[in-house]
Amino acid sequence: MTAASPMSASSIMAASGAAGAITDARPMLGRDFRSLLGQLVKLDHITGGLIVAPDGLLIAAQLPGKIAPEPLSALAAILGRELELRGPRLRRGTFPMAQFASGTGIAFLGSTPVGYIVLLGDVSADRDTIRSALRAAVGTVHRAWAG
Repeated sequence: MTAASPMSASSIMAASGAAGAITDARPMLGRDFRSLLGQLVKLDHITGGLIVAPDGLLIAAQLPGKIAPEPLSALAAILGRELELRGPRLRRGTFPMAQFASGTGIAFLGSTPVGYIVLLGDVSADRDTIRSALRAAVGTVHRAWAG
């Protein structure tokens, strides 16, 4: 057995970047949806986000004033459920994350045990950074709710 590293939780957080901020050592972060979403919407070029239950019920939202959260949460639930159902039929495995792009913006959808995390960004968003942060957030929620 090896001894634990003397690094503190805060130094680990500082060293791990944007995605690491989502997976910090506090297991309750995966249950604090407003805080989790708050960290995600701070990413560069993310304009808003929401967390939606599988039935479309809005759990948490931080969206620009011009975007109504209820229709977007209903759409997210429909898209998430369709991706979950079609993945095995298309032999693509389970659906952890999807990305939708247009000429004016981009949307990311991540699947968790409590529903879906949706992030909206502008076209200049770094897709790899956003996917990495969303993947970390999804993992945080999984760890908080799976056990």
